[in-house]
Amino acid sequence: MGYFAPGDVALRREVLHGRPWSVTPTRVVLDGPDLLVVFTVPDTEIGYPPHPRPHHGRALGRTHWRGHGRLQLHRPGDAYSVDLFWQGEDRRFAGFYLNLQAPFRRTALGFDTLDHALDFWVPVDGDWHELDRDEFERYVAEGRYDAAEAEAIGRTAEEVAAMLTAGTTWWDPAWGDWAPDPAWPVPALPEGWEDR
Repeated sequence: MGYFAPGDVALRREVLHGRPWSVTPTRVVLDGPDLLVVFTVPDTEIGYPPHPRPHHGRALGRTHWRGHGRLQLHRPGDAYSVDLFWQGEDRRFAGFYLNLQAPFRRTALGFDTLDHALDFWVPVDGDWHELDRDEFERYVAEGRYDAAEAEAIGRTAEEVAAMLTAGTTWWDPAWGDWAPDPAWPVPALPEGWEDR
């Protein structure tokens, strides 16, 4: 399976218990053996296929991506992505959001992963902190993750916290200055996206 070219559309699918749980078309910024970078364009539609366990985003009415978009950096094998966010009318860089998730797996149309609830926020002007521990523990209690998965996610959280404490982050802070190509249209969910 080859790499995507800049500007290509890659479907980011969250897959829960072997079935697509949410599907978001993203624009590829960079793709190679060491790094996959994708951007969720503002107003991109998020698809929620039928699933025995309805996605919380559907319940909250999150049908389209809002704000300035989201840039995501993925390294092969990492159980988290590094997401960048901007805020305000002048699109000021706000910080890095480390989203714990299953290591991405390439597909013909994009990549698959699954959000692991635990996150870390690294603001541009303050100290980092962990987010959503209560949500993660609720998911464990509900059986979304088995004991081995929960333990692995906990280890990843410890590794991320140690990295942030030591200041040994691997990503280039210059990504905070990145801006999307204004010629990129909002990508659409392709026909048959529910089954892909």
